[in-house]
Amino acid sequence: MVTALGRRKGARATMTVAFCASFGASCARPAPAPEARALVDAGAQKKIGASSPPPVHRAPALPDPDTDALADAPEAPADRRAIQFSRGAEHVVDAEAARARGLTLVDLGDDWAPALFNDGEGPGGAVLPNRYRAVFTGLAGDKLDGDGQPLSPGDKNYLDLYGVPPTLGVLRARILADAERTCDRSDPDAASSPPADGGVAAAPFDTTKLLAVDEITTWGATTEAKELGKHRSRGLRLEDARTKANAESLEALAAADPRWAKDVKAHLRREAERAAFAEVEKRLACEGLLDLAKHKAGTYDSLMRLAMFDFQQKHGVFEQGDLKRASLEALARPLLVNDLADLRRALAERVVAAGRFIEDGSSKATYPGADGARHPVPDLATAATDATLARMGIVEPEDAVAFFKRHPARDFRGLRVAVRFPPLPEYHAANMDLSAEIDRGDIWYDFPYNQKGVRLPQPRAQFPTFTLFVKYRGERVPLVRWRTTVGGWRSELASDGQEYLRWKGSDVGKRVWRHIVVTPVWIPPTSSPLGSMVKQKKVNGMFVNVANYDETGPGFLSAYGLAAAIHEQIVRTPEGGVGYYDNGIRTHGSFDYMSLRGRFSHGCHRLYNNLALRVFTFVLQHHRAHTLGPMALGFRRAFWWKGEVYEMRLPTRGFYYELDPPMPVEVLEGNIKGEREKPISGYVRKPGVVYAASSKVPTASDSPESRAGGAEAP
Repeated sequence: MVTALGRRKGARATMTVAFCASFGASCARPAPAPEARALVDAGAQKKIGASSPPPVHRAPALPDPDTDALADAPEAPADRRAIQFSRGAEHVVDAEAARARGLTLVDLGDDWAPALFNDGEGPGGAVLPNRYRAVFTGLAGDKLDGDGQPLSPGDKNYLDLYGVPPTLGVLRARILADAERTCDRSDPDAASSPPADGGVAAAPFDTTKLLAVDEITTWGATTEAKELGKHRSRGLRLEDARTKANAESLEALAAADPRWAKDVKAHLRREAERAAFAEVEKRLACEGLLDLAKHKAGTYDSLMRLAMFDFQQKHGVFEQGDLKRASLEALARPLLVNDLADLRRALAERVVAAGRFIEDGSSKATYPGADGARHPVPDLATAATDATLARMGIVEPEDAVAFFKRHPARDFRGLRVAVRFPPLPEYHAANMDLSAEIDRGDIWYDFPYNQKGVRLPQPRAQFPTFTLFVKYRGERVPLVRWRTTVGGWRSELASDGQEYLRWKGSDVGKRVWRHIVVTPVWIPPTSSPLGSMVKQKKVNGMFVNVANYDETGPGFLSAYGLAAAIHEQIVRTPEGGVGYYDNGIRTHGSFDYMSLRGRFSHGCHRLYNNLALRVFTFVLQHHRAHTLGPMALGFRRAFWWKGEVYEMRLPTRGFYYELDPPMPVEVLEGNIKGEREKPISGYVRKPGVVYAASSKVPTASDSPESRAGGAEAP
């Protein structure tokens, strides 16, 4: 389970400590995406502005001779039309001819959604509706908010990192707008385009100053004012000392009198950060994310925090409001370079779905071939995405502009592109012997504080990993290896109303996946704080309190994300049959994408939402299963909070699929570090917390509800 703190509210994030503290500061900085590095290396300084000549295509990487080039079919019926870039231009081709040639049709339409959201078929052909599909496409198209309500005019959903990539219609508007902006030009004489929202025009920004520091320190408003004051005072002292010493510069002062060296270093560092901060302001304004007329220059106010958060989510940067190196590098890239990387990420999900594969190069493994040789498990996702972009005629950012200029918005009601994907490895089949394994990595059972309440270091060199295997020619071949989470020391509200620390472990051993749940619902236990069950929402221009379905779901912000598989233990019944026990542990998607970069869960195994959708789609495509559809729940809870009565209704538990037979999943014990070989059971008082004098530490429950499974249905 996860909390609702910091969850995105439709198109915007809650502006509180979500930006500063809720996601922690221990996450490792991600390396720039390979595609972003390639784009920079291939010519990141090329810009397109309003005064630029029409984009000219470079020949994409197509086969020579191009045996897959299809004949023009401009008169093909609408339902048989596709596009294909060949012979130096884009052509309309016959989709059936493409299929007959062995090509794959990749859906570029704005109504695309992962196959898990499709309606199912029940007994006798009855339709089992999956109602979240309309919400997913509405979110992707900037039409609906997270509650399925119409998005406020002008708002945008930057939900890529939550598993909801933008539609190509949304990307079209983004790329064409950025093609008209000139504030990222290296030409200092280039006039900046006026912002579309009527705000203050954005000035060109200086990438040299932007990248002169590895990060920019930020604070809350009160601390920021104090720190800026300290900086000014230190500057005056240093200038006075420089004048008295007749030094040419502060560096010369530090060299002549080492007593000033530390202050000079800190002052120059802060000066460089302030200069870089000014360029961040210009860069965010350049993209239309920050209104300089409303923002207080030189401060990290709420407007700029939100603009930075939107920038990071828009362009897939794993930093939430912080101004660290990954964000600074993304800010330094030209707008259209970032946009092309966004397009590539969005296409990758459609490509993987169309190809019915999952391999993305993460397994770093080989498999035994029928020829007696070993072959690498291929990176099909990258190769197929490359092939798709080539058949769209896109190599560089300018090509994306040209593509969207020749396709009006109406084309994306049902556009498809015909592509030859790389051949599938020989272990692929309609039904595959699949299994999953979760390695818990380095595990510390020791209590994480000493007797003085000082946090003890518990480093992890090996983090938890999720691996999907296929059994082929007597071997378990890993198809993907992804970072995941396991349980650890967490805060928990006990029955006496006080918070304690408790080891929230992950079940170790052999289990099975019997049910895969799309848009799973988490039922809040009766111990849930009532404040977490209420949120503020803007309705008709006013903020009102409403029941909070963000954490319960269904939705991308829910405790279980967009999809989950339930871990169940096979048990023998007294009658000698087989039963299944659910101890509240799941492998599931998560809105809290930063937690996958080093933090702990309450026992579940989290995946990025898009990867959860990928893996469960792949399992259902290659393992026998049948559709159960929406599972009725009928949950209703009325509660009183701050003088008002609220009612929460959860009509279903989610959209269920049943695997037949269940799929094996095993959680490995991992590498036990420290002195303890077994976890401490029960609650432990938090260091530094004053507890009621007469209270005894309550007994901790081991029920599934106390783990991550949520309450049982009434």
